[in-house]
Amino acid sequence: MQPRWERTPDAPFFDGPLYMDAVLRPHRSLSAKAFRAMLIAVIAINLIGATIFIANGAYPVAGFLGLDVLALYLAFRWNYRAAQAAEYVRIGPGRVHVAAVDKKGVATHWQLNPVWAKVTRDGPGVLIRDSEGQMRLGAFLSPKECESFAVALDAALHRARRGGV
Repeated sequence: MQPRWERTPDAPFFDGPLYMDAVLRPHRSLSAKAFRAMLIAVIAINLIGATIFIANGAYPVAGFLGLDVLALYLAFRWNYRAAQAAEYVRIGPGRVHVAAVDKKGVATHWQLNPVWAKVTRDGPGVLIRDSEGQMRLGAFLSPKECESFAVALDAALHRARRGGV
């Protein structure tokens, strides 16, 4: 196999042991339940404010308070949709497979021979490099998570090069 990344139409079949089977997803600190609670609190506060403004004759302000809630709702919807993106890393004997799934669920598959792969840290995330190209993984991970993932990825590549030894 040439020392280069190959784009594949589908996920390959691994016929041996897996040295790494990792799923990387962006972290979202606000769960759906907490989001509902936060939105209810914002709506309640805005209703109180709108009532005060309407009582004082400032009717248009109530509409703007409604737009505030709508903007907040849409921002979080887009944020949660972006959180559906994921990266799948599988390393087995003779093959590194990376599948990048975007927020729409479309997967792009790449594979490389582990003999040519090298793990480096340069900027956000972890890079898997070969002589001609590179792929950045986990750009959304924290620095501590990146370091841990880089160590695990390097160990899995080392095992794949050695045939599981």
